[in-house]
Amino acid sequence: MDHQIRVLNCISDSRFGGPHRRNFATAERLRADHIETLFLFGQKEDAVVGPDASKHIYLKHLQFMRRRRPVLGLLLFLIFLPVNTLRIRKLIRDHRIDIVHIDGIANVVPALAARLTRRPVVCHYNDHLPRLLERFLVPMVAALSAKIIVQGEKLRQSRTQGRPALERKTIVIYGGLDTRQFDPARYDAQSRQQLRAELGIAPTCPLIGAVGNLNPMKGHDIFIDAARKVKAAMPDARFIIVGRRLETAPAWWQRLQRLTTELGLQNDVIFAGFQEDIPAILSILDVFVLSSVAESCPCALLEAMAMKVPVVTTDVGAAAELVIDGQTGRVVPARDAGAIAQAVLAYLTGPAPQTEAMTEAARKRVVTEFEIDRIATQQRKVYEDLVSSRPVENRARGQ
Repeated sequence: MDHQIRVLNCISDSRFGGPHRRNFATAERLRADHIETLFLFGQKEDAVVGPDASKHIYLKHLQFMRRRRPVLGLLLFLIFLPVNTLRIRKLIRDHRIDIVHIDGIANVVPALAARLTRRPVVCHYNDHLPRLLERFLVPMVAALSAKIIVQGEKLRQSRTQGRPALERKTIVIYGGLDTRQFDPARYDAQSRQQLRAELGIAPTCPLIGAVGNLNPMKGHDIFIDAARKVKAAMPDARFIIVGRRLETAPAWWQRLQRLTTELGLQNDVIFAGFQEDIPAILSILDVFVLSSVAESCPCALLEAMAMKVPVVTTDVGAAAELVIDGQTGRVVPARDAGAIAQAVLAYLTGPAPQTEAMTEAARKRVVTEFEIDRIATQQRKVYEDLVSSRPVENRARGQ
């Protein structure tokens, strides 16, 4: 390309998590290829967490789906729909945006603004919606989007089956990871021991952890149930859950607290909240668990694999495409606390050389298949092809 490409990346949730880390890392790599990314977030809570928060743009009421006061949320979405659409249209024109990249098929407002400005839309189809809503939104987004990205072959097959229009536009690009940031060599024994001490964890006790904001899809209740089973076999084991308590899901937080107390684990399960330095947290774990009941391409799995932490994951989304069962980790059925506990104990009680071989293979797989440079190259090609296909006169006019 002989000119810079400008992308408006739209994520409907400003609460920092895996999709944000993935998008920020990809945008940083694309900048070296003369592709600039401006981030637009929907703001569901007053608190905004993440790097360079002040450099991004935020709009309220971009999402029509809310767990808390859903009717009010839908009403506010509809009231602000015209205003937000016009605001985004102005944003596209003022910043001479070439491509609008939306994260999730429910993120329809930026797609509508892109249509008004004749900009191509790239949609990351990574959300999990009620079936009735999905039937309504998928045809709309398929019509508005020039290209749709899913994060796994299994997801591509399940989401495009019987939808030829969607299938023609859909490609697979997995999540990527900066393995220079997620590198176990950055953390020595002293730094790991110091972090454990700060969290009140003994230096030698087995530590099993989960990373993910506290919402029901992450299956933290299943993780806690599995913790009870592990604890019964290994009394000195401790457990840590890293992730933000969501203001929009207070009942879920209360349920997790009750469950922890009912199972007698209040002194064994640490709710560490949001943590900036995820690699440091991973460096102190003996086993990482992804207990989700629904996922797309979970970044947390790649992060743990890159950090050479033994992983146990439920078979959701593209998880089994990231983790090769028995070679780079262990894959178990979803919603099965017993299977999770059994896999965790197999690591903790099994031969150390076997576990080390698996973690070495896991990091090698991430470096080879999911390094952020490789993923960014695939995404760059999508952008370049779309910009090249636009009429020259439209590009010259910024239309």
